Amino acid sequence: MTGAASLLLTVLVVLLAAYLPGYLAVRMMAGSRALALGLASSLGAAVAGIAAIVAQLVGLTWSLLPFAAAGAVLVLAAWLLARAGVRLPATVLDGPLGERLGVPRSAAGRLGWAGALVAALAVAVVPILVRAGSADAVLERYDTLFHLTALAHIRETGNGSSLDLNSIASTAATAAWYPAAFHDLASLVPGVDVPIVLNGSVLALALLPWILGTALLARVAFPAVSWAPPVAALVAILIPATPLDLWVHLSPIPNLAGFAALPGTLAAAVALWGALTADERRTPARVALAAVASVAVVGLAGLGLGLMHPNVAVTALILLATATAVTGIPLWRRWPWLIAVPVIALLPVALLTYTPLGARVTGFSGGLQVPWWSALGEIGLGLLTVWPMALGVMIAVLWWPGLVTSLRRPQRWLAVAWIVIAVMYLDAALDSPLNLSVLYFRGQDRLAMPLAMLSAVLVVPGLQAWARLLRRSGLWEPARRRRALAAALVVLAGVAALSSLPPRLDNAAKNFAQEYPGRPRFLQADELAEFSRVAGDLDRSTTILASPYSGAAHMYALHGLHAYFPVAGVALTDTDRAVIEAVPLAGVSPEHCALLRDQGIGYVYQERSLYQLDPAFTALNQGGDDLGTVVFETDHSRLIRIECDPGQ
Repeated sequence: MTGAASLLLTVLVVLLAAYLPGYLAVRMMAGSRALALGLASSLGAAVAGIAAIVAQLVGLTWSLLPFAAAGAVLVLAAWLLARAGVRLPATVLDGPLGERLGVPRSAAGRLGWAGALVAALAVAVVPILVRAGSADAVLERYDTLFHLTALAHIRETGNGSSLDLNSIASTAATAAWYPAAFHDLASLVPGVDVPIVLNGSVLALALLPWILGTALLARVAFPAVSWAPPVAALVAILIPATPLDLWVHLSPIPNLAGFAALPGTLAAAVALWGALTADERRTPARVALAAVASVAVVGLAGLGLGLMHPNVAVTALILLATATAVTGIPLWRRWPWLIAVPVIALLPVALLTYTPLGARVTGFSGGLQVPWWSALGEIGLGLLTVWPMALGVMIAVLWWPGLVTSLRRPQRWLAVAWIVIAVMYLDAALDSPLNLSVLYFRGQDRLAMPLAMLSAVLVVPGLQAWARLLRRSGLWEPARRRRALAAALVVLAGVAALSSLPPRLDNAAKNFAQEYPGRPRFLQADELAEFSRVAGDLDRSTTILASPYSGAAHMYALHGLHAYFPVAGVALTDTDRAVIEAVPLAGVSPEHCALLRDQGIGYVYQERSLYQLDPAFTALNQGGDDLGTVVFETDHSRLIRIECDPGQ
């Protein structure tokens, strides 16, 4: 199978796994097709994440079988609930799917929108594919190594549990928590090389849920605007700081996959909230049953987001609290108990922020700090920290009027949500002592995605505001002038989108090209070729001792060769430090040679061209001439087979 075919297979399998169980479950509970599509990907993540934990606890190997069983259990439970009268209420997303997604009725209209969306996808995706060069390209980012190793680990051990996955960050393989829903979905793909599985899974989960979810969020926010979903989808593809952009920029893959699922989940939650608070004709019993159904599906979807990454679930809770508070205020006098909804939504956020439950994140220090005026410019001009480009400024011209006008309209919750996320982004950019962004590792990059999501939806009222201005100015009449102006605006939009190609190509090259000035690399072409040549001859019962910032660390995912330090950022033990210090001495010291042997180390890889310099690993490059046979050597590295005398 070619690389392209394997990539396509991965995309299809991952999308099917992510969407099918959740979609069927929501439909079983009387949810509409659009509602089901909004919730499906986060529900799929919940199924995969929970099933992988249960599989490990009962001793099953993680594969398609336990996943399919868990999906069947979800669908069966949904059917049983529906039989008991626990059904989802009708929402603004009910109705023909094409109509809810704003698909034009005319063939010409459908063809035009399809062409626009395909062209936008080409602008967003093709530069990345061009710079990657092949389906199995390895993104040169710190986090990519972790996710490649995680997928290889699940494939080898059959353990995809979030309770254990962080064992790969320890030389002792100590079980530790790491949200694994993304890896659980990706590892369902059989018989495809790990790098292709990773790349294909990211393409699947970063694109479709993000685009479709943003379209649904626009429909929920502007139910009377027929063209809102396709416009929001188009902007969601092109706006800088999408999940796809963040993948190449920094590679926090579980984060971006979770944030891609956020728009659809939020759309469904807001639609259900609106349905539960709008219909006064239903009996209290029917409202209660509908509320139970809504809480069940939204709660499970939120758990899925949390199993993708906890800070995605935190964002969902903050946005849900904002939406329910802003839209609920007029109802509080009549139904004071509604105040509890935003309070309950914010309770987990407060617990993570102010108690030891979130200590692993809240204790983090660092992040990119910028001056206040620069931070305000990033937010106000649409030049967010992830792939800032002129196109972002042009899109900001569209969403700024939407932000202002929405504050005076029923959709003000959308504008307030944008302000809340913008304030958190500002906190992260300034490393503010308020610690509003502490659950995001004080990073603007994570917060850039929900800000981009909300900005894309605000383009809808922004275009309405510009249209009103044109009509008042007289430029929109007569019809001939209107057609000419519309054609000019379409051409201008096309030029603006195409103007983003050079920065997209450059940004993709920074982390995908084999060489880029000023950018370090884990992998060099010559060492890749040498490892490929000798991989079949190496002793796989032993490990390779190398800096985790060298190319050797990737060989587990690429060739199944175990590295003693499996990922960058591994926590060193006293034994690890002793092993490192033993390398320059082992050739003449039986004691130090025995230490290497006792730790199962069969090879030492010395590398001078590292992704990152870490003094803790300096001794690995010292000495070595008397350790044993040189298996291969490049201009910057060599692999040595340990043949020293352990004195035993």
